[in-house]
Amino acid sequence: MLKEYRFTWLFVVSVLVFMLVSSAAHAAAPAVEKLLPEKGDVPGFTIMSDSLNYGKGEGITSIYDGGYELYTRNGVVDAARQMYQRRKDFVEVTVHTMKSEKAAKDFVKYWAKERQVSKVTTSKRATGFVTVKPNVMAYYAMGKYFVTVSAFYPAERATKDVNAFINVIESRSAK
Repeated sequence: MLKEYRFTWLFVVSVLVFMLVSSAAHAAAPAVEKLLPEKGDVPGFTIMSDSLNYGKGEGITSIYDGGYELYTRNGVVDAARQMYQRRKDFVEVTVHTMKSEKAAKDFVKYWAKERQVSKVTTSKRATGFVTVKPNVMAYYAMGKYFVTVSAFYPAERATKDVNAFINVIESRSAK
């Protein structure tokens, strides 16, 4: 009887420790990572294993292979990138914390000019656009966050999917 009690007690303690460590690890994740879509958020897509990448300051070089100075000069503080897959379709989501909401909106305007996009849409929580050249890509400001979503497959399907990812991130940013 005593052995059964001890086993049950050890099991309960082990589960509690695991839960505490798991929740502490999630709470310790940078805020920018918490905006990334999770498993099941975008139907049909799975998170590619080992694809999460985080960088801060010059550590952003781990996300951008060259050209990171453009991002830091424009107010990027940190960023998280995650890859998603549905069969042969791949989507890359990068969420950047900017130094201010104005910096996030200004960076969207910069990219609209670079991509020769004349219409930027604005909703209650987001400002941005989707372009289909050279590939399907969304650029959005959501509060102090600058978000890019890139799809690497034909535009007929990719545009809808990119918007689905943007909608998930926008709803997560409102929380």
